[in-house]
Amino acid sequence: MEKWRLIYNPEGSTADVVAHGAAVAEGRIAGKYQLSTTVVPDTVIVQQSTTRGIIAGADVKVDKAAAASAEIAVAQAPRQGRNSARAVSTTPLSEIMAQGSRKFDAVDVEPDDPAVLLYTSGTTGNPKGVTLTHRNFHFQSLTVVPSMVPFTPDDIVVGVLPLYHVYGLSNGLIATLMFGASFALVPQYSPQALLDAVADYKATIMPAIPSMYQHLLTIARARPAKMPKTLRYCVSGGAPLPLNVLREFTTVFGAEISEGYGLTETASSVSCNVSGEGYKEGSIGKAAAGVEMAVLNDEGSELERGEVGEIVIRSETVSPGYWNNEEATKAQFQDDGWFRTGDLGYQDEDGVFFITDRKKDLIIRGGFNISPREVEEVIMQHPKVQEAAVIAAKDKRGEDTVKAFIVTKDGEEVTEREIADHCTDTMAPYKRPRVIEFVDVLPKSATGKVLRTELRGETVDRRLVERGEK
Repeated sequence: MEKWRLIYNPEGSTADVVAHGAAVAEGRIAGKYQLSTTVVPDTVIVQQSTTRGIIAGADVKVDKAAAASAEIAVAQAPRQGRNSARAVSTTPLSEIMAQGSRKFDAVDVEPDDPAVLLYTSGTTGNPKGVTLTHRNFHFQSLTVVPSMVPFTPDDIVVGVLPLYHVYGLSNGLIATLMFGASFALVPQYSPQALLDAVADYKATIMPAIPSMYQHLLTIARARPAKMPKTLRYCVSGGAPLPLNVLREFTTVFGAEISEGYGLTETASSVSCNVSGEGYKEGSIGKAAAGVEMAVLNDEGSELERGEVGEIVIRSETVSPGYWNNEEATKAQFQDDGWFRTGDLGYQDEDGVFFITDRKKDLIIRGGFNISPREVEEVIMQHPKVQEAAVIAAKDKRGEDTVKAFIVTKDGEEVTEREIADHCTDTMAPYKRPRVIEFVDVLPKSATGKVLRTELRGETVDRRLVERGEK
């Protein structure tokens, strides 16, 4: 347990930078967690822990002696206030820094020792703790990133992404520091705060997620003359970027957006659809330096160019597996070194990869495979639609049918008939949504991925303890 350092900083500040670097330099495993904001707000969720424990509120009475005799750890939430109690076994960064010495040597570690534990977004099931090693980050920063993003020491990178997510940590903070560039941290995201940071710091590189680009465009439509023009390179990741957003952003801000692809299990990006020559709309580009990518069928055989299958990855940037989860590790990390991503896609004649969908999200109707992403792209081409998400729903016969959730643009109204007619003009009959529901917002993860499990009503909050019958 002494190897751990839990990094939790809800406000977001430069302390995140210091805390992460110090933990790794001390040879500890940096555990970076986000808080729940829904059913049990302000709660840190730790999964796959082998320690039995009780997490209790500040005013809950717990028999700590009895718990200790039963080898049950107790974590008591602190009361609020300057002199409040602190959570059990935690030490504020300010105390660590005050007691520290200026004479410090980094702890020697093995390349394959765990450096960071990050949790997956849990879009298709419970989040899994991904073990990332020193080798993973070293290879990612010095081999993979330089082949995709032209970092220089003169660059100013906008740090708007959360550092508990691999995208913001690996391609944001660590890559920036590795190349000696400057990091302009945005403590609390809002579209205006991001725009102000770009303008005030004259930012040149911006890693962001699709919804952030959409938000900036909303501001730009209101006052296009005041948009900063210092950005020279933008990267979108975490979720698919709608083509209409990419095109409009390029025109308004004068900066190309390259769409990257990566996973927590690969220490972030492994490919990038680089802007300029060779750019292909809708693709994730070619494999980065030091990365092998292929498309396999269910039997594990490599498919021909153009055939859709599961995308797999092999590289030194791939995690050794999931924390205390041998079953999930064996299912996705193969003995031959391939990591099965769960993403469906294909490789074209030029070796460029395209994602079609998540394997678990595929809709099968009448024997035909339907890509939710393909249907969503068509719906979002309607001028009154802001966002769309498509899932499988059951019809009266219990068979899969296509259901679309739609968010309209501010001030716009659209009918189901208008959407149906729009789809009829551009889509095969079996792909058209049979059920359409208009919603105010779509449920999303921290990086903007649509949580289809919530749309399908599959989520179960395992944090809640239900009282049994007497």
